[in-house]
Amino acid sequence: MTRTLKMSVAVLAALLIAGCGGGRILENRPSRAVTGPAIPAVPVQDPLPLDSFKTDPCGVLGRAEVAALIADPPDKVTADRYSAGYDHACKWDQPKAGVLEVRNPMAGLGSLEERMTRRREDPAQSSRWRELSISGLPAVEQVGNPPVFEYEGASLKACTVEVGATDTELLEFKYSQFDDEKSQYWGNDRCAAALKAAELVIGNLRGR
Repeated sequence: MTRTLKMSVAVLAALLIAGCGGGRILENRPSRAVTGPAIPAVPVQDPLPLDSFKTDPCGVLGRAEVAALIADPPDKVTADRYSAGYDHACKWDQPKAGVLEVRNPMAGLGSLEERMTRRREDPAQSSRWRELSISGLPAVEQVGNPPVFEYEGASLKACTVEVGATDTELLEFKYSQFDDEKSQYWGNDRCAAALKAAELVIGNLRGR
């Protein structure tokens, strides 16, 4: 085999190896979020600055982070800012993968402490409920009851992580999937994806 032919074979092999990843931008599968035991909802010991989120809700996740949470590569993931029912919110969506919504609810919808109190009084509201902490902030992981909703003829399943950003404000991380949709790295483990989204966003907001 000539040197030129050897080089051509080597280049072709490298291209085939690169192509095996399907254009993925992440070298490794993202790790699961690190969570801790439940902590009091108030006072929040290290409040989360929300100014940058309120200015640009869709700017709290970078391209690689969207790839980790929804689909890799994230070229077909859409990011849309909205405010219906919320002060500030963004939705990342790709069909057949999943939908992530990060939202700052209006003050009238209650603080994390108020929500926790209501659910303790009426545990039937949730089919899954877990108090925890993430990145030093109080949080709740919950799946509503009923856990499956019908929307335009399709079954929608979701998990929401509520994080106490301050004593009075919170962030919601809702991860939803229709029917048999699966995200690239989380499959249909919606709560794991919502927790990872919370970890990433909190880290980004603390770094600004």
